Amino acid sequence: MKASKLLLKLQEEAELYKELVKAPDNNDNSINSVMSRYNYENFQEILQAAFRGEDEDIPEKRIEDLGMRIDHYFSIHAPDDEDFRGFVKLISTYLVFIAKKPLHPQGTVFEDGSRVYRGDDSYICTGKTKFLEYELSLCRYCVCKGHASNG
Repeated sequence: MKASKLLLKLQEEAELYKELVKAPDNNDNSINSVMSRYNYENFQEILQAAFRGEDEDIPEKRIEDLGMRIDHYFSIHAPDDEDFRGFVKLISTYLVFIAKKPLHPQGTVFEDGSRVYRGDDSYICTGKTKFLEYELSLCRYCVCKGHASNG
């Protein structure tokens, strides 16, 4: 599928969530608050995006695999939350294949001290190498480069 076609598809899907998605009102630095703000910002970006860049071919098998990994995660952590699962698929697909941004925003600090930050020319996640060991990890699709230390 062409990236431009995928963006249009994501924009159509985003329209279904417009009434459900509200600006987050929590401004603390917990990972849930940080993710809520990041997801909301990217949702707004999807709605307003005009395609720019190379109209690359994105193998549909990769899009399906990302969706399957998200399904797997939700089957364990939130099996009954279909709306949120669809929303996360929408945002994640956009981040991975269109925006080419990390699945977690820069500045995210995970419970183990791993963090996401912007390097000189790329995003870096100090936990990516470890997180990739998890079965069906979404990190496989994240643009962040791994880094051996937590510093």
